[in-house]
Formats: sequence, C-alpha cells, structure tokens
Amino acid sequence: MVGIGAFRRKKNTVPAEGIEITFASQAVKDPENHLKKPNAKAAETVTNCCCCGTSLKHPQCVRKLKCSRCHCTIDLAPKTSHYVTKTLNFTMQAFESVVTLCYARYTEDKSRLGTHITKNQLHDAFQPIEVFLEDLFSSVDHLNSFCDSTGAKCKIFDSKTVSHFYTAILQLPTKRPLYKLLINSNNRLKRPQANLNSDESISNLKQLRWILMIFENPLLRESLVFNDDAKPMAPHIRAIQYEIIKRCVGYLALVNAATGKELVTYLQSLSSAHFGSQLDLINLYVTFHFSRILRKRAKAEASLGSPDLDEFCTDVKLNPKKANNDFETIPQMVSKFWNNNRRPDNELPANFKFNVADYGNDWHVRTAAKLEFFYFVANQCKRKCSISRFYNMLSDYLDFKKDFDQWRTKQKRRAPESLLFSLETLDDVVLMPHFLSGLKHPETQFTMCQYPYVLSLGIKISIMEYEIRKAMEHSAEQAFLKALDKKQVVDVYLRVRIRRDHVSQDSLRCIESHHSDLRKSLRVEFINEPGIDAGGLRKEWFSLLTRELFNPDNGLFVVVEESRFSWFNIAYEDVDNGIGHATKLYYLFGVVLGLAIYNGTILDVSFPMALYKKLCGEPLSTRDFLELYPVTGKNLRKMMDYEGMDFEEVFSLNFEISYSNAWGTKIHKRELREGGSSIPVTRENRNEYARLWMDFHMNQAIAISFDVFLNGFKKVVKSDAFQLFNSEEVEQLLCGSHETDLDVDTLRSITKYGGGILRSSSVVEWFWEIFVEFNGDQKRKLLEFVTGSDRIPATGISTIPFKISRLGSDSDRLPLAHTCFNELCVYEYSSRSKLHQKLLIAINESEGYGFR
Repeated sequence: MVGIGAFRRKKNTVPAEGIEITFASQAVKDPENHLKKPNAKAAETVTNCCCCGTSLKHPQCVRKLKCSRCHCTIDLAPKTSHYVTKTLNFTMQAFESVVTLCYARYTEDKSRLGTHITKNQLHDAFQPIEVFLEDLFSSVDHLNSFCDSTGAKCKIFDSKTVSHFYTAILQLPTKRPLYKLLINSNNRLKRPQANLNSDESISNLKQLRWILMIFENPLLRESLVFNDDAKPMAPHIRAIQYEIIKRCVGYLALVNAATGKELVTYLQSLSSAHFGSQLDLINLYVTFHFSRILRKRAKAEASLGSPDLDEFCTDVKLNPKKANNDFETIPQMVSKFWNNNRRPDNELPANFKFNVADYGNDWHVRTAAKLEFFYFVANQCKRKCSISRFYNMLSDYLDFKKDFDQWRTKQKRRAPESLLFSLETLDDVVLMPHFLSGLKHPETQFTMCQYPYVLSLGIKISIMEYEIRKAMEHSAEQAFLKALDKKQVVDVYLRVRIRRDHVSQDSLRCIESHHSDLRKSLRVEFINEPGIDAGGLRKEWFSLLTRELFNPDNGLFVVVEESRFSWFNIAYEDVDNGIGHATKLYYLFGVVLGLAIYNGTILDVSFPMALYKKLCGEPLSTRDFLELYPVTGKNLRKMMDYEGMDFEEVFSLNFEISYSNAWGTKIHKRELREGGSSIPVTRENRNEYARLWMDFHMNQAIAISFDVFLNGFKKVVKSDAFQLFNSEEVEQLLCGSHETDLDVDTLRSITKYGGGILRSSSVVEWFWEIFVEFNGDQKRKLLEFVTGSDRIPATGISTIPFKISRLGSDSDRLPLAHTCFNELCVYEYSSRSKLHQKLLIAINESEGYGFR
C-alpha cells in the first residue's frame, strides 16, 4: 500500500541522558484539500521511489506519496516551505559563532556553580546549537546554503570543513545536540522536499550536496559495527543512524546520468583515505544486510532442528531463538567476524550458500552495489585504492553457479553494458556508461554478477573455472559423439607435441592444425623426453614459448627503456616483411594468453596496464600513457604548461612523428593528421597534438598487430565469465600476485606431507630453515622448481597446494619435483648442509625434465 496525502505536524520524543526533549516535525502541510480522498476513476501514473527504486502506482492528482517499502515520502509537487526560521544565516561561520557563544555561557555557569551545575543547566547552555540545527535541517535549501559556505574547491563542498562541523558537535559536553542532529538528518531524508525522481528538478550534484553532507557523519559506521571496548550505543540511536545510511545510499545510487558524472568527478577529488573510508562504509552496509539474511536463515533452520547455523549463531552471540532486535545482535556478528571485509575466524558451515532468492529482491544490497559503481569508475580514472578494497568477502558464500547462470541468461537478452572513457588531453575525461539512464528502473530481481566489482577475485575465478569446466566437458562430449558418428577416433584433448629447440614453430603448427579444438583441455608433450602431462609439462611449455616470442630477434615486442615494460613494435611493417610471419606469431601469442587463462597458468610477462585494458575493452587514459612512457609524458606536460609567447620557436614541432624500427636501422615518419608535416604546433592546438601523439603510440601505430593478437586471444576466450574481470584482475590472472616477497611461514602452514615423512622430521625442519635463509632469487627458483612457476597465484600463496614427500633414506641423489602436483620429493639426508647443497644444485641446474 502507498500512503497518500499530507502529513500532520506531530510530536516526537527521544530520551537523551535522562531528559525528554520535544521538537516539531518539519513536514509542510498541504493547505489545499487536506486528506482529501482521491477519485478512484482518476488517471493513474507510475513513479519510482527515489530511495529504493520501487515502482509506485498512484492517481495523477496526488501530490505526495509514501513508499510502502522504504517509507520515504515523495513530494511530487514540492512547494516553498512556510516554516519561518529564527536564524537567517546558515553558514559555517554562523555555526561557529553559535558554538562560541554557547561555550562562553557554559564557562560562565561552570565558574559560577562549579561542580554543582545540573544537566538541565548544561543543556540550556547549549540549546542555541539545537535551535540552529533544527533550523538548518528544516529545509534542503538551508543545507545547500550551508554547503556553499564551506568554500569547496571542487564546487560541491569542502569535506574537511564538514568534518570539522561534525567534530565540533561530537566534542560538546552534552549529547543532546548530537541526538538532535541525527533525528533531524533522518527526518529530512524521509521528507526531502524535492522530487528526486525528476531529471529536471535534479540536474546537477549541487542539489544533492545536503545528502553528501549527511553521509559525511562519522558516527554512521557505528550503526553497523559493535566494539566490545566501547560503550554500547542505545538501540534506537543505532536504528536512526542505520536509517540515515539506508536513505543516503538509496538517493545517491539512483541519480541520473548527468548527476552521476558529477558524482564521479567529486569522488575523484577526495583524498585516498577519505575515499576508502566511504567505500568501506558502503561495503560494510552490504555485509550488514547479508548478515541479516544469515540471521533469517538461521532462525528458519533452527526451527527445523538444523544444528549447524543454530550453533554458529550461538557462538557469535546471535541466538536465533531469543534475539528480537537486529541492532543488538547483527552488529556484534558483523564486527567480530566480517568487519573490514575480512574472512571470519569461525567459518560458516562448509555447505552454506546464499541463494539468489535470499538477496535478489533486497533493494538495500542492490542500491549499495549500484552506488559502489560510481566509486569504481572514479577509482578506474584516478586510482585511490586497490581493486581488492571493493570486494565483499561474504560473496565467497554465494551460490555462484546459480547466480552466474541467471545473469548469463539475462545478458543474452540485452546488449552488454560497458564503460565509456575518452582520452582527450593529459587530463582524464570521463563519460558515464549507457546503463545509468536505466538505474531508476531496476529489475524485480538482480544477481551479484551484475556488480562484479563487489565479487572477490577468488569467487570470480571459481565462476570462470565452472564455465570452463562445462565448456571442456561439452567439447569432449561433442568429440566423442563425432567419433561415434564418423566411426573414427577423435581426440578429446588439445594435444601439442613440440621439440624443445623449435618451440614457436611446432606450437604454431599444432594450433593451426587444431584451431577448432582450442577450448578442449590442453595436453603437452615434449618429443624425445619422458613425462606425462598432468599440469607440469603445460607450465613448462608456456614458459618456453613466451620466452621465445619475446626474443628481440623476432622483433614482435620491444622493451620501452623509459619504463622497462614490453610493448608492441610500432614498426610493424619492418617485422612482417610482407610474408605474414609476424602476423602468425602475434596470433600465436594471443592464443597463448587465452590458453593460459583458460588453463589457469601464470606467465612471466611484463606488460603495462594498457594491454589488459585493451583486452577487457576498457578505453585508455592518460595515466596508461604515462605508465609506459613516463619521460615522454613529462616532456608533453612541460609543453602543455609553457606559457611563453615564443612557443613555436622553442619547440619547433609539426603534426608529424618520427620513429625507428626495433633494431634502429630504419627511420619512419608519420603524419598525426592530414597534412600534418606542414602544420606547426601552437599554443592553441597543442592539446590536439598531445592527444594525437598519445593515441598514435597506444592505438594507431599498433592497430594491425594488436587486432591480430586480439583475434587469437578471442579464439580461446569466448567466455561470459571473462566479462566479470577488470583489467587489474586480468593482469593478476596472467602474471600472478603483486607480492614481491614469498611468505614462507604462510606456505609452511598450508603444506601437506606424504610418503611417510612427518611435519616434525629433521629434514622437514632443515628444509624450512634453508628456505627462509635463501635470498629472493633463490626462493623464487625453489618455488619454480616445485610448482613450475616462480609467480605467486592471484589469490595468494596460501592457495598453492604445496606438498613434501619422502623418497627414501639418506642418498647422494638430488631431490625431485612433480610440478603437476606442486610436490617436492626429498631423501632423509644425514645433515642440514647436505640438504642445502642438494637443493642448490637442483634449483640451479635443472631444466625441463632433466639437467642442463
């Protein structure tokens, strides 16, 4: 049901430190036809709630609605408030003046009465602050006027000044102004006095500054956590703070495209710490609502006699049979187990999964995830934090198979959503995505795959493995049926048979002859070498092939001296020589990268983020150019900043570029625009010159070679799950974690033992002592000897299934490794020095499945 009509002025009472305070609601009465019953035959229309997005059907004559879902009042025809304020100047200076006067009166009363000052006298001394706050929050215009007075450089408001406003209230010797602030903030959000559904009424972010100001309240986080060391917060105050978060998130998540662009610009202006703090609050809000789902599930399963969740909730002081107040129980669980998005110490039952039906219709989770999108876009343009900070670790408990299948079904019914950016100058320009225009019309049920930035990298990898496994099973099944139909043997694997001295030629031959089998499970065989591929041979092949493709003699890639990153050779025509050999190798490299992702193998490559952005379809930014060409970028910046009238004489540039081939034997010239060789670069057109220069190196010069490479990559990676990964995550998939030092203690804690060897065996103790003593290079060589790669997986070293087995008693033979299973096999050597010597020989002299 939707409540229709005007609101009466009413009294509200909130206990504060033993004193009852009374204040008037700021709702404006409808002077015309108060509580008039609408005509049932009147024309009807639909309005979407500005907070939760719910579609509300109502007669056109109605001026106000009350959403039955989030209980927010929607003013369809906002009027000027008749409220007469006692304070005419709503500025930060006016507030500070009021605070100063209150402290002066308090000091006077304290010096006069000493310790005998009563609570009533204390409250009376600071009552003008309460009056100021009530007047301030009586109107959205007053709040926006207050934001104007902060002198914001970003044209919204100065968050530091707003923080000072809240700090001043928190430091008062009485808490009544704080309670007044919370209550008035909530009332203003419940009755915003503006039609936030209308694109015409909310045309820019300035009209939503009051929401951003309320969202800056540092106490909001406390409604979602419980600190055992702090004084417990009153449940009704915690509930008010939660209501404030809920409405702020709802309003900001459902803005239109134009306002969304301004919101991203504002978020880019925040400091990294401030940006991260707000992101953590939204993520904690998502965690809070998943915890509520957990509580409901626990109550339901406890009533059915299921012991697992009932016992778990009892352990976290969340007894589903006795708890009645969400705000007395859920924050304790959130704080103790999922605060700051960390995995709980006490794990949930192993078979526990959040079903799509549990959260698919929860508007709280949906609006929070949508709001995080604006933070994600801002972070993509100006990096404020690691992508992992967006992850909500409770996503690891999703029933990801059903979520992904449902999302994939919806994806096939509509065009994919994509982000749009542009590279115009040395400053980033952001265009908002197409789908923002549809944010005000949410679907009845959503999936978490619609908001992939919230999903952890581990769950995304699980989703991709699930899809790959289904694809491999399908390919194997089709091969089997084809074999039956044609009565001939058809291999269910993609088999690559190569000679170690002709890796690229043999690999290209195998891929060309099996181009339709690239999505089958990969098996590698080195000719004239022993070994059955269970993963180890595959790792060796990837390593050798990438090493040969990056050989400078091939000229496919060059190492940019400015950054030491590899990049496509812009003198592509010199490499190809018209015979197409380089084209085939670029295609092969694309296939190799696709197979590496498809088979979960880490590669030893060093590309800038620009490559992974281009793979994911993310347009490049100035930051990508500066990462690859930092020195050139600084020179362009100097040119852009030069203000002398002798610009053309100093720089003497035309719209033309010169470059040499990979071996420096030939110089090429290209015009950046038609007739560019005769067009000088001036102060007026230097922006265009800088844009064309960057675009040439990042896109135009490598267009042919990159397209060939991309075709090879897409020949393998035709995965819907790949759309869930962003460029930073794809880099981690291909190159492993960014960790530079091996955490030996963590690796030791997850290591398993077999073949009769024990964790307490002398040789095991010696091994870990030696491992710790090794320098960085030796540690990585040992890791490569055992696992086939010196890189740590994207999900961390704790996910490596490391194993140590016993070969036998003391021997002069070297240790062995089964890279397929990440297993090190050692003898029980008689001394520590002997083990140390044997390990050094093994890691330095071994190659493939033999010795150098």
